[in-house]
Amino acid sequence: MRVSTAGSRLSLAVIWVVLALAGCHKQQRVAVAPVTPVVVPPIIVPVTAPVPVPSPISGSLPTPAAPPTLDQADLAFASGSYDEAIQAYEDYLLSSSGDQRDQALFRLGISYALKRKPGSDWARATAYLKQLANEYPESPLIPQATLILTLHSQAEQLAKDAKTRDQAMRQLSTELERLKKIDADRRKRP
Repeated sequence: MRVSTAGSRLSLAVIWVVLALAGCHKQQRVAVAPVTPVVVPPIIVPVTAPVPVPSPISGSLPTPAAPPTLDQADLAFASGSYDEAIQAYEDYLLSSSGDQRDQALFRLGISYALKRKPGSDWARATAYLKQLANEYPESPLIPQATLILTLHSQAEQLAKDAKTRDQAMRQLSTELERLKKIDADRRKRP
């Protein structure tokens, strides 16, 4: 029994279609933000004479650097990149007279206190927090800055006190050992 060529082709096509339809049609969902159409009014420029085309400039001109923004500095600060944040806040303070300079000074001081390499720079942190207090006495950040400065000062004083206490304890231990030796020598004598 022999199947005709047309019949075998048809059955092969049917099997192929069934397999294609039965295959996995997994679709991934993709979130698409709604697109707001932008309407640009046409610009009509009357042309009265041919406009000369300037010759191309050899080499490219440097593009001017965008003025630093507080958002760039805040992003670096929030991500823990304190060295980058320090640079961005300092650039912002040099080039801006915005109404958020108190925030930039506060976070600059905090960045200097928190930076990891080569370590915190409390002298600069203190200077920027004091500058904040001097230049913006009405800033809502003054209580936090004052608290940080006070706690740091107290921590430094406690560290000094602990160092002095440890030094005194070492001296007392040395003196005690010396006295024990003298006492032991006295007991050995008849």
